[in-house]
Amino acid sequence: MFLEPIDFAKMYREHKACTDFKGKTSSDWDEKSKDMAASTIDSPYVNDFISRMDITGDEVILDIGCGPGALSIPLAKRVKEVIAIDFSAQMLAELETYAAREGVTNIKTIHIGWDDDWSELPPIDIAVASRSMEVSDAAQALGKMSAHARRACYLTYKVGGSFVDMEILNYIGKKIITKPDYWYLPILLYQNGYLPTIDYITTGRGSIRSGNVEEFVESLTWSLGGIEEEQRIQAIEYYERFILGENRHPKPMQWAFIGWDTKK
Repeated sequence: MFLEPIDFAKMYREHKACTDFKGKTSSDWDEKSKDMAASTIDSPYVNDFISRMDITGDEVILDIGCGPGALSIPLAKRVKEVIAIDFSAQMLAELETYAAREGVTNIKTIHIGWDDDWSELPPIDIAVASRSMEVSDAAQALGKMSAHARRACYLTYKVGGSFVDMEILNYIGKKIITKPDYWYLPILLYQNGYLPTIDYITTGRGSIRSGNVEEFVESLTWSLGGIEEEQRIQAIEYYERFILGENRHPKPMQWAFIGWDTKK
């Protein structure tokens, strides 16, 4: 007896549409660009990502959702050329400033995102998407990556269904519908004839900043798209009780590193 095939692409789309972690707009990321540039550049995560890539030095790489260039600039120093795309114009401006500061000239920036037409992109060997694949249709996004990369693709996707510690959410009384977890992606790739490899990268800190109480509450509010006044009061209490009182900062984030050859 054969079971009916599961439509994981549809399951992902429906799950993503329901989650409380909605995608941010280009304006949201424009406002966040300077903060991201300061926090992501020269991080151990970047070295962890690049060390898992198979590169020889002659590649043209497409960096999708490149942000302020945390991955693009180090890669450009090791390969032939990087095509960096992002739907936030301000992120691209930060990248160009970073590139000029580093003396890097083999990067081309293009102001487009996941949902735009990629037909005018130049030929590329490898596509990367570092922590940028919060898309409404994962199957479509993976298909675009695979179609444009002549050699291989690499991406990272959050492990677990929340960008915020569940411990924090439970304490402030914020109930959420979690986001789709990373396991959708290797299943979708396998269904399309690819044999993905999976590894894991742990960052030094979580997505919620905790340098001071104002930063903590602001970071929590931004990640959740807003919190109620009672939840804000509980968040302050959590900070004072656990972060200040017990030096228990938000847990580090874990990312699934997924790679696959596109030469079938």
